[in-house]
This record gives sequence, C-alpha cells and structure tokens, in this order.
Amino acid sequence: MDKESIYEFQKIDCNCNDCKFMIRNQDKKNKSLELHHKWQLDYFNVIKQKLIDKAVWWKKRKNDIEKWDLLMSDAESMKFVFDKSTAVISYGNCSKFNKPISFIPNICQIETQKCFKHRKDEISS
Repeated sequence: MDKESIYEFQKIDCNCNDCKFMIRNQDKKNKSLELHHKWQLDYFNVIKQKLIDKAVWWKKRKNDIEKWDLLMSDAESMKFVFDKSTAVISYGNCSKFNKPISFIPNICQIETQKCFKHRKDEISS
C-alpha cells in the first residue's frame, strides 16, 4: 500500500493509535511489557525445569546415562528470548474525553468512529 492508501485506511479504521486526541502513556506500556516479560520468563523456566526433571528421571529410574546426558544438554542449551509481539495492547489518554484508553494498533474500532480525527488532518489544515 502507498502512503495515501494507508492514510485512507486509517481514517476508516478509526483506531486511537492514529487519532489526534490520543496521548500515549509509555509508563503503562512499559509496565505491561515488564509483566509479559515476567510471564514468558516464568513459562520458560517451567519448561526448562521439566526437561531437567525428565533427565533426572531417566538417570535415576531407568539408569540411562545417554538419555540423561542428551536431555541435560538440551536444557543447558535453552536460551530465553522475550517476544514483545505478545504485548500488543497500547495505552494512552484521550484528550477529547479526558479518560484513559487502551487499544490494539491497526485494529478497527467501530466505537470511535464519531470522535476520531486523524492526526495528519490537523497538520494539513
């Protein structure tokens, strides 16, 4: 899509992300990212610990050192990578209605069609 098509699509979409009344709340977004980071790290640690537990089971119960070694090397090679794409909700404040808002960018918001004004409309007029 070219710039003009994107602009027209955003005017139909009426997403707060493109509205001139939206003031971003980066603190709330950062707190959301921290929470998602914690959840993902906790999940990663659970998966890694289960792999270690399975390795120990193979060593103690089945006396299979090869299987234990393979599972332990898999567990040791695991690296945590945070996926920011899971924290898609953005936060801000609507200066028109003076209220906090949350939204997912690039998602159509039917409820904002009456109050939405594109941020680029202000620049061109």
